[in-house]
Amino acid sequence: MSALCSVPGSPRPTLSAQVARHLLDLISSEGLKPGGAVPSEVQICKQLGVSRGSVREAYRTLAALGILEIENGRRPRLQPMSANVLAQVFGYALNTAQVNATHVIETRRAIEVQGAQLAARHATDIQKRTLQELIQQMRAAFADHDHARQMAADMAIHTTLAEASLNPLNSLLLAALRAPLEQLMHIDLGSARTESEMARIVDAHEAIVDRVCLGDAVGAGAAMAVHFDLSVASLSRAEQSMKLNHS
Repeated sequence: MSALCSVPGSPRPTLSAQVARHLLDLISSEGLKPGGAVPSEVQICKQLGVSRGSVREAYRTLAALGILEIENGRRPRLQPMSANVLAQVFGYALNTAQVNATHVIETRRAIEVQGAQLAARHATDIQKRTLQELIQQMRAAFADHDHARQMAADMAIHTTLAEASLNPLNSLLLAALRAPLEQLMHIDLGSARTESEMARIVDAHEAIVDRVCLGDAVGAGAAMAVHFDLSVASLSRAEQSMKLNHS
């Protein structure tokens, strides 16, 4: 077990945690990529001189974190990064009131303002056409009072902008916030919002898309900031209305 050690002065991690750390170090040192195979449980047992139970627990921990894919009869493989684990963390924080709706929107704002700037620099012609088509869909849904279709177009616009930013973390974080986002948008586009407010939100999205399609990074970021300022104000009014209705 000489390969496993703890930092002097720190609490000694469990044996399975040390095995997991060893595997992460191995992934780094070997330069392994998603889809690549890692040593089997038997190989790690022999290499480190630890029990099969400790190694199995380490592998299960890494699988739960979305790092390893474990299937019977196959060597464990590295998974592409996934938003699933982060989504569970964000959902847990929201459901237990450790964060609130405004916190989620503020976090989105910080991510997406810069994401819009990057999208203005990097969006492809296909992505620009997709954004323009989504704006048309959003306007049509608004005219038809189809809130579900409007929300779907809204989400698709933000997803496309994140992809166009060429920063995979933007897409990862947006996907991880999807469940709480859908909850927020249900409030955001509910009966507490007036027709004129909803029209301004559609206009705000169109302003973002226009700036992105023109390659105006500064303008795209500013338009995204305006959109989120509207969303925060509208959400605050919606939440206040809900409190009054329940009082």
